[in-house]
Amino acid sequence: MAQSELLASFIGEAAEVLGELGGGVARLRALGPGQPQLAAEHMAQLSILAHRLRGSSALYGYAQLSALASLMERLLDARPALSGEAHETFMTLLTRVTETLGAGVAALQAGGNDHTLGLDFARSGGAALLQGLVREVPQAFELRSPRFHHTAHAPEAEETGSAEAPQAGAAAASLGELLGQFVRENAEVWEYFAPEVHEHVASLREQLARGEEADLNVMFRAAHTIKGSAYMVGLPSLGDFAHRMEDLLGAAREGAISLNTDVTRVIEEATDTIGDFLGVGSGEERVSDFGARVEGVTSRLRAALTGEAPVPAALAPTGGAVDPAQGAGERAVIPAATATSIRVPAVRLEALLEQVGELVSARSRITRLLTQLSELQLSMATSQERFGRTVRDFEERYLNPDMVQGETGAVQPSAQMGLDLSQQFAELEFDTYNDLNILSRSITELSADFSEVRRRLSDTVSELGEENDQLGKLVRRLRLDVNQTSRVAFSQATARLRRWARERQETFTLTVEGDDLLVESGILQRIGDPLMHLLTNAVYHGLSSREGRLQAGKSERGNVWIRASEQGNFLEIVVADDGQGLDFSRIRERALERGLRSAQELERMSGDELGRLVLLPGFSTAREVGQVAGRGVGLDVVATAIRQLGGELLISSERGVGTVFTLRVPTTQRIMDVLHIDLGGGHTAALPVGAIRTLRDLPLAELRRAPEGDWVAFEGQRVPVVDARPIWGVSAEEGLGGEMHLAFLSSIAGLMAVRVSDFGIIEEVTVTPPSALLAPLDYLSGMALSGTGRVLPILDPAGLGRLSHRPEAWLGAGEQGATLAVRRLLLVDDSLSVRRLVGKMLTRGGYEVVTANDGQEAFDLIQGGAEFDGVVTDLEMPRMNGYELISAVRAWPRTARLPMLVMTTRAGDKHQRLAFQLGADDYFSKPVNEALLLRRLGALLDAAERAAHLAPGAPDHPSAGARA
Repeated sequence: MAQSELLASFIGEAAEVLGELGGGVARLRALGPGQPQLAAEHMAQLSILAHRLRGSSALYGYAQLSALASLMERLLDARPALSGEAHETFMTLLTRVTETLGAGVAALQAGGNDHTLGLDFARSGGAALLQGLVREVPQAFELRSPRFHHTAHAPEAEETGSAEAPQAGAAAASLGELLGQFVRENAEVWEYFAPEVHEHVASLREQLARGEEADLNVMFRAAHTIKGSAYMVGLPSLGDFAHRMEDLLGAAREGAISLNTDVTRVIEEATDTIGDFLGVGSGEERVSDFGARVEGVTSRLRAALTGEAPVPAALAPTGGAVDPAQGAGERAVIPAATATSIRVPAVRLEALLEQVGELVSARSRITRLLTQLSELQLSMATSQERFGRTVRDFEERYLNPDMVQGETGAVQPSAQMGLDLSQQFAELEFDTYNDLNILSRSITELSADFSEVRRRLSDTVSELGEENDQLGKLVRRLRLDVNQTSRVAFSQATARLRRWARERQETFTLTVEGDDLLVESGILQRIGDPLMHLLTNAVYHGLSSREGRLQAGKSERGNVWIRASEQGNFLEIVVADDGQGLDFSRIRERALERGLRSAQELERMSGDELGRLVLLPGFSTAREVGQVAGRGVGLDVVATAIRQLGGELLISSERGVGTVFTLRVPTTQRIMDVLHIDLGGGHTAALPVGAIRTLRDLPLAELRRAPEGDWVAFEGQRVPVVDARPIWGVSAEEGLGGEMHLAFLSSIAGLMAVRVSDFGIIEEVTVTPPSALLAPLDYLSGMALSGTGRVLPILDPAGLGRLSHRPEAWLGAGEQGATLAVRRLLLVDDSLSVRRLVGKMLTRGGYEVVTANDGQEAFDLIQGGAEFDGVVTDLEMPRMNGYELISAVRAWPRTARLPMLVMTTRAGDKHQRLAFQLGADDYFSKPVNEALLLRRLGALLDAAERAAHLAPGAPDHPSAGARA
C-alpha cells in the first residue's frame, strides 16, 4: 500500500514536471534564434526541471526514464546558440524528448514499465536528429563554462570570435561579485545551502585522501548533489562546474578513464574550487581572478575527460587573496567569519527533543513534590497552632490563675445536681481527667502529628533529592549532546593546508591524521590560521634544503605531520617535521642581541625553554627578512591565538631530527566541572576537574627545595610544586601544620602540583572569559558564578606553571623596594648618554647609582674605599677596558665576590666567553631591556646577600667594611 502511494506520488510529480517542460519548450520555440540571452535563461530553467525528473526517476528505479531526462538536461546545459535550420532541428529534438518522456510516464501510470523507452525515442527519429546536430555543430553542445551564463552578449562573442576575450575577462572578474550579490540577496537560502555543500566537499576530500581505496560512487553522488542543489537555489555557475566534475567522476566510475595521478589531481583541484565558491560568496576569501581560475579548472576537467592535453595549472597559490606562506610573515591572523548555521543530523535533533521531553517530565515531578512540601508546611502550621492553643490554655489556668474568673452569681452545675461531679464519676466508675491529663493527651496527639509530618517530610525530601540527581544527569547529558551539535570535522580546518601542500608537493609531503575528529566549530574556525602559520614555519624554517637533507642522510622531500586527537577535555594538535630542528645557538644569539634575556639566563635555559623564545613578538632566527620569513610574526600570532582559547603551545626540538609543536586547547569553555579550592585568608578559587590527575595530602617533610623551585616525588618522577596562595596575598607559611594539600594537574608541559590550603566541593559551573581588566592575568582561564552566588576564579594550570618561573609578578614590591633602596651600584661607561639613560633605569629600580666614565676611574673609586653592592660595566672604554676592570676587581680579595654585570654592544660568543672566564656574573646586549636588567640585578644581589649570611664574617664579603 505504501509503495503504491509513493509510486502515485512520483507519477503525479513527473506529470507536473513534464507539463512544465512541454510549455517551456513551446515558449523557447516562440522566442526564436534572435534572443540568445533570453533563450539561455529559459534553457537554464528547463534544465533544472529535467534534472529533477532525472533524479526522481533514478530514485524509483526507472533507468530508461532517468537516462532520457539526463539527455535532455545535457542538451539544455549546453545552452547552444543556434540559428536557421540548426535551431529548428534542436527545437524538434527537444519536442521529441519531451513527448517520449510523456509517453513513458503514461505507460507507468497504466501499470507498465519504461524498458522500451530508449527504443521508442530512436524510432521517433530523436536519435537521428541528435546525431545530425552533433555532426553539424559539435562545438555548440560543449558544456559552457560559468562565464557564459552571466554575460549578456557572450554567445555572440563566441560565434564571432572577436569580442570573446575582453568579455570573458570582464565576466570572469565579476564572478566573485555575482556570488557575493547572490549571498546578500539570498541570505536565508545561503544559510542552509552553504553547510550542505561543505559536507559534500568534506566527503569528496575524505575519499580523495583514501587514494586507491576511494569510493567513486560516493564521490559521484556528492558532485551530483552539489550540482542539483546549485541549480535549484539559482547558482548555475556552481552547478555547471559541478556538472563537469560529475561527468569526469562518472567516466571514472564506469571505467571509461583511469583514475591516475593526473586525474586525481584535477579532481582535488576541482574540489578545492567548489570550496572556494563558498568562501568567495560569503566573503571569507578574496580572489581577484576567481572567474579565470574557474575557467582554468573547467578546461582541465574537460581535458581529463576527453583525453586531451590538459591546460597546466596555475603556479601561483589559489587559496585566497594572500598566499598563506606570505601571510605568515606579513600579516596577522584574520579571524574567520562566524558560521551562521551548522547542519545537524535529524537523528541528533530527535534525541535532543526526547531529552527535552524527559526534562519536562522531571520538572513536572519536581513540581508535584514541591506541592507536597507546601501541604506539609500547612500541616505543620496547623499543628503549631493547636500546640500553641493548648499551652496557652494551660498557662491561663495554672500559671496565671487570677486571669480566670467565674461570672458573679453563676450557678455551678454540680450544685444543681445535688452532689459533686467527682462523686458522680466515682458512682458511674468513669475515669477522671484533670487539666494535666488533658495537656498530656494533647501533647501526645501533637507528637504523633509531628512524627507523621516529619516522616512525610523526610520521604518527600529524599524523593526530591533523587529527582534532583536525575535532573542533574539529564542536564549533563543534554549539555554534552548540545555541545556535539556544534561540532564539525577537523578536516574542515585541514582542507586549506592540504591544498597549500599540494601546490608545493615537490618540496614536502603533508600527512594528516584525525580528519574525522569532531571539534567545536568556534574553536576550529580560530585555529585554522595558527595551523597555517605552523605549516609555513615547518616548511620554510624547519625543513632544510634538498642538499642539506641528502647530506644528513634524509630523503630529498621533507615530511610534515599534523595529528589531531582528543585527550580528556582537551583538543591536542601536533605539527611535526623531520627537518633540521631549532638552532639553539642562533636563538641564544638573537635573544641576547634583542635584550630579551641575559647571557647567564640563556646559558641555564633548557632546549624547551629556549624554544619558547621563538614565540615572543618579533622574534625570528632568519638571517634576512623576506616574504615568508624574518619578520617574527607567525609564531607570535600562533601563541596569542592559542592563549585566547585558553590553551597552550609546547615546542620540542632536537637538532638534526626535527621539531614538534603541540597545541592543546579546551574542547569546551562554556560549562565545566570545577573543584573548589581554599587559598586561605577567606579566598576561594577553582581548578578544572578535567585537568586534575589526583588529590593528595602529603607530609610537609616530602617537599624538596631546589634553586629552580620546590618539587615532590610522585610516581617515580620529580613534579614541580606551585604554591597558589601567594597569588592572593596569603603567606606561604599560613596554615602549614604538618602536611600539605596538593592537586596534581596535567598540563601541556607535563605534570605539576598546585599547593592550596584545602579542597572543597566539585561543582558544575558556567565559565565566562576574563574581562579586559583581568585578561593580562594569564593564570586565570575564566570566571564562574558558584551556586552560593560567589564569583569563582578558574585557575589555568599552564598559566600557574609560567607564573612559578617569575614569582616577582605576584610578590609585593614594598619589601623589595625597602631592600633595594639601600643598595649602591657603580655604573661604568664611556658614553655620557648611556650613563644617564641606564642610570635613570637603575634609579627607578630603587638603587643608588654612582657613575664612572672608564674602567680606571671605576677602579680608583673602589681602591679609594668606596663600597658598592654591584658593578655594571661596558667593555670598550679608554684607559682601562671592561675586561681589565673585571680582572682587577677579581684579583683584589676584598672585592673578589662583588657582583659584576657586563653591558655592551658586543654580543658575539668569543666576547661572552672571555668575560665569563675573567669572572663576570652576567652579560647583556645593548640596548638593554630595563625589566631584564632590574630582574637580573635583583637576583644576583639577592644571591650575594644569601652567601654573605652563610659566612657573615668573611672578609671578602662585598658589603664588608664601611660604605663611603
